[in-house]
Amino acid sequence: MPSLSSEERQQLHDSLQELLADKYPFEHWKKLARAPGGEGFGRAEWKQFADMGWLGISMPEEAGGSAGSMTELGIVMAGVGRFILLEPFIGTVVLGAGAIELAGSARQRELLAQIASGDLILAFCHGEPNGGYARDYVKTVAKKDGDGYSLTGEKTFALHAHAADLLVVSARIGSENGSLGLFLVPRTASGVTVLPAPALDGRQGGAVRLDAVKVEASGRLGDGDKDLASVVDTLIDRAVIAACAEAVGAMAGVTDQTVEYLKTRQQFGQPLSKFQVLQHRLVDMSVSTEEARAIVHAALQALDDQAPDAQRTVWMAKVKTAQAARFVGGQGIQLHGGMGMTDELSIGHYYKRLTICETLFGDGEWYLRQLSGNEQKVA
Repeated sequence: MPSLSSEERQQLHDSLQELLADKYPFEHWKKLARAPGGEGFGRAEWKQFADMGWLGISMPEEAGGSAGSMTELGIVMAGVGRFILLEPFIGTVVLGAGAIELAGSARQRELLAQIASGDLILAFCHGEPNGGYARDYVKTVAKKDGDGYSLTGEKTFALHAHAADLLVVSARIGSENGSLGLFLVPRTASGVTVLPAPALDGRQGGAVRLDAVKVEASGRLGDGDKDLASVVDTLIDRAVIAACAEAVGAMAGVTDQTVEYLKTRQQFGQPLSKFQVLQHRLVDMSVSTEEARAIVHAALQALDDQAPDAQRTVWMAKVKTAQAARFVGGQGIQLHGGMGMTDELSIGHYYKRLTICETLFGDGEWYLRQLSGNEQKVA
């Protein structure tokens, strides 16, 4: 997959930081998050991100994208984390667009242009009750119904499912033992029920019930009857590393916020930032963040290079990033004292988002067990 030059990557990073610092300060974040009757994110902001080219950064040029790689997408996700953006990047850009790109027919891939332009929002509905983090646990069934399908099943909480135009739904074909397919289901289709709820960090989404939902044959991703289990596996790996990149950006934000806070708070007649023990803790936060950044970058590069050990590297990045997120977020809260627990400071919201990133698509302990299992099999 082609990628941008080092100079172009720096320009992408700089444009993200400059625009978001100006247009998406914490006061604006609070306005969007707390808007009565709102969707929990900004449609106008989403459109602006599209105009900046961020939504199509990794999409093909024919779809209005930049044909960038996972590394470029990682730069965008780091910016998302640095400013704790509320908009549906992972569900729409990483998972939704990724599913269409990897599995869609030529006709279905035409939808990518609508995603890149900000006119189409998607939610990835794959996890199911009692499935835990298992990627192959799918009990939703798509039965043949005339020229199309009838979908019945339940999906657990999916971010932004309450506002999505299309739901990307995984289902077994014919029976619970059938091959795995992916379907594009309009959220407003008859038989679809979205149960809205907030996540721990306040972002909106919902669980999804499907009761004999009619889907035309053109709504099944792909031209044939290929089992898409490997596609789902690839998609989740992409989402894992995107969440890790977001967490790295958020950790950088936590560290910066904490440094500034300690410069303003005084004890014994001098700023808290002058105390050596607190300086050491800030250094530890920075080191943890940079360690996570390094392995996330390695994992993004491994995916771009289609390296044989790419998945293993992604899983290792998840383990390291989860550990770092817990440490950096916790230190940020502690160093802010009681103020760190209030809604009026951003630090608590960073902490909640880091907690979500730590567990999204599987927590660090789950991935560590998978790595241990793989190593035992190889041995």
